[in-house]
This record gives sequence, structure tokens and C-alpha cells, in this order.
Amino acid sequence: MRLDLQKMVILGRIAAPHGVRGLFKVQVFCEKPEDLASYSPLFLEDGSKITLQLKGMSKAMAICASPSVSDRTIAESLKGKSLYLPRERLPELGAQEIYQADLLGMQVQNSAGRILGEVIGLHDFGAGEIVEIQLGNSQKTEMLPYYPPFLKQVDVAARCIILDAEDAAEPEEPEEPEEKIR
Repeated sequence: MRLDLQKMVILGRIAAPHGVRGLFKVQVFCEKPEDLASYSPLFLEDGSKITLQLKGMSKAMAICASPSVSDRTIAESLKGKSLYLPRERLPELGAQEIYQADLLGMQVQNSAGRILGEVIGLHDFGAGEIVEIQLGNSQKTEMLPYYPPFLKQVDVAARCIILDAEDAAEPEEPEEPEEKIR
């Protein structure tokens, strides 16, 4: 039985085994990575349930155990699998809050109304959130700042984000080389 992904939210992705006793590392997409196990049981894309127990944190990864994962071989077979939660089990949001999963697929425009592309990911490398957009009908992507003063508006109903990024997603003109004085 495959999941209806429209009714699910990805909370993490199994990254790698950890040790030889069936522990595994999970890249967590929750605001607080330590909350991942509190949503257990989660689901794999094939519809199977997996119960998680948080054993610790290692850098940005959760170290987890599961009664259904007893050794490294089983943990290795889960590498790359996403962990899903039914949307109705998520906590209610405040008026000015939105789940990152709901931003995926939104159209991105600049302040002038020109369509830049569609949201395909969100990242935070430490200097603020970045939105990754797929440009138009191409395979090219661009990462733009997703915080004020660049972020102007998120219209959930219209599924549109306005970023003040006039120079973003524009091909750069090559600079003329300066003449060297010898």
C-alpha cells in the first residue's frame, strides 16, 4: 500500500546506519530535531509504519532506533528513505505561521511581478533561510534569501511568494576586462 503523499508531510530522511546494532541517522526537517520521535509512528513511502526512539543527536542528525531495525544490514536498507506523518497529526499553527512543506510548489515572483520560478526546497546553512527555486521551464535552480528585507509577502491562498530580488534569476552580463597598465 503506497501513501497518499498529498495527505502526508515529510519529517525527515534516513541518512545512514550508525554503528552495528541497528541504529541509524536521520536528517530531521522539524523545527526542533529532538521532537521527531514524539510523532512516532511514522510511515515510509511504501506505507509501512516505523516506530522511532531518539537515542541522541550528532551534529544536525538524530540518532534513532526502531524495534523493526535490529542490525546494520536492515539500517542500510533504509538509507535514503523519507519519513512521513499524516498532516492531521501536525500541531495547529498560529496566524502568521506556515509549514515549510506548504511552501513547496509555490510560485515565486519579484517585486515587479515577474515570475521567477517555483519553490523546490528550503535550506538554512546558518546565515538565514534560503529558498531554492526552479527557474521557469528550465532545469536550472537558484537560491534566494527567504527573510526580511528580501521576503515581502507569502500569500498562502494564492500560493505565491514575493521576494525583492530584482537581480535574482537574471543572467549576469560578463564584465569587460580592465586594461592593465604595464
